[in-house]
Amino acid sequence: MSRKLYFDSQYGLETYAMCEDGVMTEYCAERAATGAVIGNIYKGRVSNVLNGMQAAFIDCGLERHCYISVADLTADKSKLECGDIDIPRTLNLHEGDEILVQITKAAQGKKGAKVTTNISFVGKYIVFLPNTPFVGVSAKISDRELRKNLTYSAKKQLKENEGLVVRTAAPYAVLSEKIVEINYFRKLYQNILAHFKEAPVGELLYSDSPLYMRVLRDLMMTAGDEIHVGNHRLYEAIKELALTYTYTSQIGIYEHDPRTDMFFSEGIYDQFAKSLSPKVELSNGAYLIIDRTEALTVIDVNTGKFTGDDSLEHTVYCTNVLATREIARQVKLRNLGGLFVVDFIDMTEENHKKAIVDELERALRADKAKCKVLPMSKFGLVEFTRKRTGVAASELMLKKCDMCGGAGEMRSHENILAEFRARLLEILADGADTVCVDLNFTIADKLMGYSALKENIASLYPHARVYITFHRTYRETNMYFRKVSSPHFALPEGTVLLY
Repeated sequence: MSRKLYFDSQYGLETYAMCEDGVMTEYCAERAATGAVIGNIYKGRVSNVLNGMQAAFIDCGLERHCYISVADLTADKSKLECGDIDIPRTLNLHEGDEILVQITKAAQGKKGAKVTTNISFVGKYIVFLPNTPFVGVSAKISDRELRKNLTYSAKKQLKENEGLVVRTAAPYAVLSEKIVEINYFRKLYQNILAHFKEAPVGELLYSDSPLYMRVLRDLMMTAGDEIHVGNHRLYEAIKELALTYTYTSQIGIYEHDPRTDMFFSEGIYDQFAKSLSPKVELSNGAYLIIDRTEALTVIDVNTGKFTGDDSLEHTVYCTNVLATREIARQVKLRNLGGLFVVDFIDMTEENHKKAIVDELERALRADKAKCKVLPMSKFGLVEFTRKRTGVAASELMLKKCDMCGGAGEMRSHENILAEFRARLLEILADGADTVCVDLNFTIADKLMGYSALKENIASLYPHARVYITFHRTYRETNMYFRKVSSPHFALPEGTVLLY
């Protein structure tokens, strides 16, 4: 299986994609200014205690207050240095208490982020738990003797009240490399505790690594894998990181031609755009409909154009098998989490029903996020869960429509600007000297603020000229009218128009 990783960083947006045999299986996008919030450690203040729910809201200086339940508390929050980790049965918080918290689940919809006081640090080989005396081994390491040896070795390296989880890559590392990670995180935690005493409420005390570093840290790279980078600064950083993880002898690292957009020229953006659609076409003509709510995702399987060549039961079974594989790819690609209900096409044979559930379990097993599948119900429905591991890319690339009261979604500014830049580079690369761009007023105004884009185009195509015109949208009796501002100049002959 050929695996390619793509990284890019353009104008405040960090992007990553993975393709296996040309098919995109992972995609992630983050704003560089904020990054991923999961794993961030803050000094928070208890703003509201809900004794009836055994939970509290914590002010961490974010847009919405965070949420913590009694299960995510250690016994005594007033003595952070003590390392007391007994699980409390009652809420031991009061309004105004200042506590050290770590985000475990990002904000979604109207819900704030979920936090815990059981701090953890993720490394290449271990997950260090500075105040939780627990030792575990990754479930992907199945050999019993190996698990026993790893557990014994881990316990020997820990101090009182410390714990760790051995990750999948640990068996491939020597003991000294794992000890280096433990000592680094141990010192980091002590520094955070010292900073906590003097820091103001809401201050970010620790943030996880950048997107590219987290991806390369968590992946098991093998010979034949390739990394393609669309940004020179990022290319140099990844090359340096590769030396740290000794990847250079195993994989190739390539810098993309800066005169074109990597995600567009490699066809990645087209695949991602399809992942934003609720309808997913299958290779045999059948299709899926994926409908999301805040906590529940419903997936409907339809035969579509596929009529089969055999019996109805065989046609339905083949469609359902193909659907299970695509469902596993889509939930991973879209980074969906929570509860899923799949409405498979009705089958009559019990062995076929069981085979579909087994196939879905097998397909989801390749996902690094934890998944659990239940047996098929009498109505032909299959329920499964997937642990949410960050923010879905659609939440960044789509936004609620202002005109329909939130019933629909429209493309975000980041999404539009990414496509604009790629199409502009494509036109200039084809030899155009002058381009006129017609944009929505809001988008045009945001675009003009990206001085880095102007400098980038000027350095790549010094003789090119790009003009921007804009239009405003008016609302009147549910009708929309576009008014294009007249440019104060006459466009040269041969100007390429870009809308």
